[in-house]
Amino acid sequence: MQKALAALVIIGCGIQAVLSLSEAETQPVLSLPQLLLRLSSVKMAKARFTERKYLHILTAPLEDSGTLIYIAPSVLQKNTLQPKFERLLVDRDTLTIERERKTQTLKLADYPQAWSLIEGIRATLAGDIAALDRYYESRLDGSIGSWRLVLRPRDKKMQEVVQSLRIFGTDTRIDRIETEERDGDHTEMTMIEDGP
Repeated sequence: MQKALAALVIIGCGIQAVLSLSEAETQPVLSLPQLLLRLSSVKMAKARFTERKYLHILTAPLEDSGTLIYIAPSVLQKNTLQPKFERLLVDRDTLTIERERKTQTLKLADYPQAWSLIEGIRATLAGDIAALDRYYESRLDGSIGSWRLVLRPRDKKMQEVVQSLRIFGTDTRIDRIETEERDGDHTEMTMIEDGP
């Protein structure tokens, strides 16, 4: 379950990477609510991703790549295409994991830490600052032209796995996500937005 939970972190953060508006503005980001309002305007988005996982037991990072899809308000999907196929699909309160010819479906209510993680991610995408505040301590730096959102989980069990998520973006486009795990392992995901 810890592996699936870590994958959910990457899904949720990666899905944010696909958000963009047609015209970028250069006004500064004055508050988190302002940024979340802008992010919430996107109802469907797609991106290609490259993800590098740095594990303390390995000398070189593990790398995978594929596509991300977000459909407002509740569908998050990560399709890993290289080096091996894997699909993670979150739809409302269900997580479906598909690997090779095996499919597993989980009810998020049976996994409270995963549930709080997913709700926190969806709160970000939906612009729901109250729900986001329930699951994360957040700090926003920079301007609309270049910003960084740092999320730290409030849930004690989640804190045992994930120390922080750092999301870097320009306007409503997310360019990079860094996930720092409690044991020192970390993941870097870069995204390139696909057209509508």
